[in-house]
Amino acid sequence: MEHCSVNLVNMTHHYEVLVTRHARATPSTLFDVVADGSRWSEWARPLINYSAWETRGPADDGGVGAIRAVGTPRFPAREQTTIHEPGRRHGYTIISKTPVRNYQAQVSFTPEQDGTRIDWHGTIESRWRVTGLGYRAVVKHVLTTLSAKLVIEGERRDTMSRA
Repeated sequence: MEHCSVNLVNMTHHYEVLVTRHARATPSTLFDVVADGSRWSEWARPLINYSAWETRGPADDGGVGAIRAVGTPRFPAREQTTIHEPGRRHGYTIISKTPVRNYQAQVSFTPEQDGTRIDWHGTIESRWRVTGLGYRAVVKHVLTTLSAKLVIEGERRDTMSRA
């Protein structure tokens, strides 16, 4: 799903991307993969070559308020956890300076008969349509790639835990 809307009061363009996948892994395993910000570089290469906790948050659990740095060591994106519902949902926002505003994303895990439905939803806002359209394309590529790699890692971990 891709969506674009315009707020005529302040001329802000709003863009959404939704990527849906199916995994044979459990919601709990998939959540654990996504929620551990320090290990993204282990499963999301080559898109994410560096990942580390800047802070694990007020509860020291990687939950709401935690900040991870992902990307490259020289230019990491700083992402703050906004939703932490183990086995169900993980949400975050980019707090680094970017050409777009209010980037929000969340990954939802829904149990299905033969695994888990993954919905990775991202939104951005931009004053400039061309910037927003460009970044929507980037977000779509990133979420499509990350969700595919999440499926692979989640299924690998589930297989290892059953062995």
